[in-house]
Amino acid sequence: MTEWIDVAPVGTIQDGDHRLVETADTEVAIFNLGGEYFAVENLCTHEDVPIADGEIGADDCITCPMHEAQFCLRTGEVMAAPAEEPLTRFPVRVEGEMVQVGTQPLDL
Repeated sequence: MTEWIDVAPVGTIQDGDHRLVETADTEVAIFNLGGEYFAVENLCTHEDVPIADGEIGADDCITCPMHEAQFCLRTGEVMAAPAEEPLTRFPVRVEGEMVQVGTQPLDL
Protein backbone atom coordinates (compact mmCIF):
# COMPACT_ATOMS: atom_id res chain seq x y z
CA MET A 1 0.00 0.00 0.00
CA THR A 2 1.34 3.38 -0.97
CA GLU A 3 2.02 6.14 1.53
CA TRP A 4 1.23 9.73 0.54
CA ILE A 5 3.58 12.72 0.79
CA ASP A 6 2.36 16.31 0.85
CA VAL A 7 3.79 18.21 -2.12
CA ALA A 8 2.23 21.68 -2.07
CA PRO A 9 -1.08 23.45 -1.53
CA VAL A 10 -3.37 23.43 -4.57
CA GLY A 11 -2.69 26.48 -6.72
CA THR A 12 0.95 26.95 -5.72
CA ILE A 13 2.38 24.88 -8.58
CA GLN A 14 1.68 27.05 -11.61
CA ASP A 15 0.42 25.59 -14.90
CA GLY A 16 3.41 24.17 -16.78
CA ASP A 17 5.62 24.21 -13.68
CA HIS A 18 6.77 21.45 -11.36
CA ARG A 19 7.81 20.68 -7.81
CA LEU A 20 10.38 18.09 -6.66
CA VAL A 21 9.95 15.82 -3.65
CA GLU A 22 11.95 12.93 -2.22
CA THR A 23 10.40 9.58 -1.40
CA ALA A 24 12.46 7.07 0.56
CA ASP A 25 14.87 6.52 -2.35
CA THR A 26 13.53 8.42 -5.37
CA GLU A 27 13.31 12.05 -6.45
CA VAL A 28 9.87 12.62 -7.97
CA ALA A 29 8.83 15.55 -10.18
CA ILE A 30 5.19 16.61 -9.93
CA PHE A 31 3.92 18.66 -12.90
CA ASN A 32 0.81 20.82 -13.24
CA LEU A 33 -0.58 20.47 -16.77
CA GLY A 34 -3.69 22.59 -17.17
CA GLY A 35 -4.80 22.01 -13.59
CA GLU A 36 -4.11 18.26 -13.64
CA TYR A 37 -1.15 16.85 -11.75
CA PHE A 38 1.22 14.16 -13.00
CA ALA A 39 4.27 12.68 -11.29
CA VAL A 40 7.32 10.90 -12.70
CA GLU A 41 10.71 9.85 -11.41
CA ASN A 42 13.03 12.78 -12.06
CA LEU A 43 15.37 10.80 -14.33
CA CYS A 44 15.49 10.43 -18.09
CA THR A 45 15.56 6.70 -18.80
CA HIS A 46 18.22 7.21 -21.46
CA GLU A 47 21.09 8.76 -19.45
CA ASP A 48 19.79 9.39 -15.89
CA VAL A 49 19.63 13.18 -16.37
CA PRO A 50 17.07 15.13 -14.29
CA ILE A 51 14.05 15.23 -16.59
CA ALA A 52 12.46 18.18 -14.77
CA ASP A 53 15.24 20.38 -16.22
CA GLY A 54 13.74 19.81 -19.68
CA GLU A 55 11.21 21.93 -21.55
CA ILE A 56 7.51 21.09 -21.71
CA GLY A 57 5.84 21.48 -25.10
CA ALA A 58 2.23 22.32 -25.92
CA ASP A 59 1.58 18.58 -26.34
CA ASP A 60 2.40 17.91 -22.63
CA CYS A 61 5.65 16.21 -23.63
CA ILE A 62 8.91 17.00 -21.90
CA THR A 63 12.23 17.06 -23.75
CA CYS A 64 15.33 15.79 -21.95
CA PRO A 65 17.93 18.58 -21.78
CA MET A 66 20.81 16.23 -22.64
CA HIS A 67 19.94 14.25 -25.78
CA GLU A 68 16.42 15.53 -26.52
CA ALA A 69 14.52 12.32 -25.80
CA GLN A 70 10.84 13.17 -25.42
CA PHE A 71 8.29 11.73 -23.01
CA CYS A 72 4.56 12.24 -22.52
CA LEU A 73 4.14 13.50 -18.95
CA ARG A 74 0.59 12.15 -18.77
CA THR A 75 1.56 8.53 -19.55
CA GLY A 76 5.36 8.36 -19.25
CA GLU A 77 5.48 7.01 -22.81
CA VAL A 78 8.57 7.61 -24.96
CA MET A 79 7.63 9.96 -27.80
CA ALA A 80 11.09 10.44 -29.39
CA ALA A 81 14.42 8.60 -29.25
CA PRO A 82 17.09 8.07 -28.07
CA ALA A 83 15.20 6.86 -24.96
CA GLU A 84 13.58 3.43 -25.24
CA GLU A 85 12.05 2.96 -21.78
CA PRO A 86 9.12 5.01 -20.43
CA LEU A 87 9.37 7.25 -17.40
CA THR A 88 8.40 5.72 -14.07
CA ARG A 89 5.08 7.25 -12.99
CA PHE A 90 3.75 7.87 -9.50
CA PRO A 91 0.16 8.38 -8.32
CA VAL A 92 -0.97 11.93 -7.54
CA ARG A 93 -4.09 13.07 -5.73
CA VAL A 94 -5.58 16.21 -4.24
CA GLU A 95 -6.60 15.66 -0.63
CA GLY A 96 -8.46 18.68 0.72
CA GLU A 97 -6.32 21.59 -0.47
CA MET A 98 -3.06 19.62 -0.68
CA VAL A 99 -1.44 17.98 -3.71
CA GLN A 100 0.00 14.63 -2.64
CA VAL A 101 2.21 12.05 -4.35
CA GLY A 102 2.24 8.33 -3.62
CA THR A 103 5.50 6.64 -2.68
CA GLN A 104 4.96 3.52 -4.81
CA PRO A 105 5.36 3.72 -8.62
CA LEU A 106 2.32 3.03 -10.79
CA ASP A 107 4.33 0.99 -13.29
CA LEU A 108 5.44 -1.87 -11.07
